Amino acid sequence: MDALSIGIIIFATVTALLFKFVLFRKITNWMDQDLIKGLAGGNQKKLHYLNEQLAKMKTEKVKRKLQHQQLTERATEFEQNR
Repeated sequence: MDALSIGIIIFATVTALLFKFVLFRKITNWMDQDLIKGLAGGNQKKLHYLNEQLAKMKTEKVKRKLQHQQLTERATEFEQNR
């Protein structure tokens, strides 16, 4: 194997890993937004509130499993406090 072949293999591997990472991040973001839209049920105030809560959880580095659970709880609380 010459240097060009090794360079191509390394480039292809790094590019594939980067693509996988970006795609994974986009899909998780789409899933989060889909959950929020489903919980909001067309209520724009609730949608805005849940988006704020998700951003807050991400800055606090809450684990992903707990984020969905807490969003569901906060959506219920929003309805009760309304």
